[in-house]
Amino acid sequence: MSHEEFEWIATLDALGAATAGDAAALRAHAGGCIPCRRARNELAEAATLLARGLEPVSPPAALRERIAASLDPSVARNPRWWLATAATLFLALWGWRELEVRAARVREATQRAALARLEHENTQLILQKEKLAAEIAALASADTRTIALTGQEVAPAASAKVFLDPNRRRAIVFFHDLPANPGDKSYQLWIIRADQPKPMSAGVFDVSQSGTASIAIENLPIATEIKALAVTLEPKGGVEQPTNTNFYVAGNA
Repeated sequence: MSHEEFEWIATLDALGAATAGDAAALRAHAGGCIPCRRARNELAEAATLLARGLEPVSPPAALRERIAASLDPSVARNPRWWLATAATLFLALWGWRELEVRAARVREATQRAALARLEHENTQLILQKEKLAAEIAALASADTRTIALTGQEVAPAASAKVFLDPNRRRAIVFFHDLPANPGDKSYQLWIIRADQPKPMSAGVFDVSQSGTASIAIENLPIATEIKALAVTLEPKGGVEQPTNTNFYVAGNA
């Protein structure tokens, strides 16, 4: 017999429908043929998995007779025609199950990716919470100074409040009612120092449609060196020195 014929017998054997002679021939052949032995084992495993994964359904009593009536008489007289039909159905079901397994693997991979994304977002939230807690603690310090910035001619309704912690040389600034900046522009906060002729950049920020924003400043000059603070609208990402004197908010320290 050919390998194809032995694989067909392996299909029938997995269904428990192979004759004793065919089953014996398959065992003898599979003992020395690795591909056929692998096929026999995989088909046996497939039959077990299908049996576990499918609900048993009793076919109509006259199903076999109706199938036989639709076949060529010479085929119907063959006592093994129904075994071939069962084997074909088994292979079709196994192919369907393989598709289900692949779909399940895709769903599992999607779920893993979603879980990883949620874990990352949760980590970011924890970090933000810790940062906020540290900032609140700084604001509550007895040494914290408050500086008010008022809206200037280009944005008279705008305002800002600076919470300055001189011991840590850091500050948190909250802005209100600033116009939303265009996509190609950034707001830039400047420290006007008493000991230097040029302003020092304290960072850039964007303003939401609600007109609010905040920025944390680290490594500030000592408090006595800060003369004033001001905000200008600059090219995206900020510049080394202000390109204009149209202050949006400003105030003396």
